[in-house]
This record gives sequence, structure tokens and C-alpha cells, in this order.
Amino acid sequence: MFGLFRKKKEKAAEPLNKAIPPREKRIYVLDFDRTITILHTGAIAYGNELAPAFIQKNVKKGFAEFVRKVVKNGDAIYIASYSDDANVELVEEEAVSGHDLIKLYMDEVFGHDQAIFTTPQKNGAGEIVAAGNIIAGNSQDLKQYHLDSIARQENLDQENPDDMKRIYLLEDDEDVVRFFMEKGCTVIVPFSASRSADTAATKTLFTSYLPESFTA
Repeated sequence: MFGLFRKKKEKAAEPLNKAIPPREKRIYVLDFDRTITILHTGAIAYGNELAPAFIQKNVKKGFAEFVRKVVKNGDAIYIASYSDDANVELVEEEAVSGHDLIKLYMDEVFGHDQAIFTTPQKNGAGEIVAAGNIIAGNSQDLKQYHLDSIARQENLDQENPDDMKRIYLLEDDEDVVRFFMEKGCTVIVPFSASRSADTAATKTLFTSYLPESFTA
């Protein structure tokens, strides 16, 4: 009798807004000349090209803000360049090239105590003990050398499509873009190596041409 008036067991209310799972960490890989810079450095700098005013003018607007957003989002960022340390021997006067050239630019943009971009660290025997995220070397292998270094540091399997699509490439060399696309990496303009390369080379890359999905 009394069972007729027993209250039905109430169901727990479901949350109105389900938590959005965090996205996987992205790895941004940027070329240096004509992607970060406006003018090509020729992979070496000397004379007035070493002046802070020249460097500041030669860096594309919006680059610093782009980098800070990447860092804030907890993503990784690398500079992969064909600029080589050995280029410094091509001129007699004081010059910088390769890792030192790119580090000089980054220090001028972010401050001389910046730790966002680092060069390889070596021990007394000349062995690299910390790779750094500035990767400079005239490998001429469509930057496979650079990709290998990044894969080691980020524990990526280059045969795993899910790992490769986490790499977001900004590069003005069409052949390099195509190579990274074949690896499964993400580019600015999906399915178009030429348009991705052309977009990376534009002066207003970081202020007008990057799609929101590329940095969100």
C-alpha cells in the first residue's frame, strides 16, 4: 500500500556544458629568411646589417606577438634554417651566420635575456648536450635534418600520422613545404604547397594571412 506513494529515484542532473578536452601540443616550425625576415639575409650578416635598427626593420610585424601566443598556449616553436655557421668564413670582416645570426635576431626582438629561442649547448669535448630550438645547417635535404632534430626533442614518430600533423609549418620554400606535406604535417593552405610557400613569404604574414585555425 505504502509502496504506491514511494518517491521515484531521481536521476543526477547532467552538466549543461561538458568540458572540452585539451588539444594536443602543437609544434610550430618556422623558416628564417623571408618567413620571419622581410629581406633575405643571404645566410650571413655584417656591417650595418648587424645594427639593431636594421634587424628590427627586417623582422615582419606581428612575429613577436605570434611567438608569445604560441608560448602562452603551451605549444613548442622551432626555427629551421639552411643558414650555416660556416658561412661566417666567407667574409673577412666581422660577421655572424647560422645559429649566431638567428640568435642575434631573436635577442633584438625579445630582449638579450630572452630564453624563448636557444642555440645548441656543447660540453668541453664539443659534444651537444642540449639541442636548442634554433636549428641551422645547410643540409640541402628538404630539412629532413632539421625534422630529425625536432622529432628527437619532441618524441615524435615520423611514421605516425597523428604525430606528424601536430607539426605546423611556416616555410617559403615550395619544395620544403611539399616534403613536409608528404610527411603529414599541417601547412597554411591545405593541399597547396605553392600557396603555402607564397603566403609564408608575404610581408604581412603574421598580421593578415595566418588563418585563425592555425594559431587557435
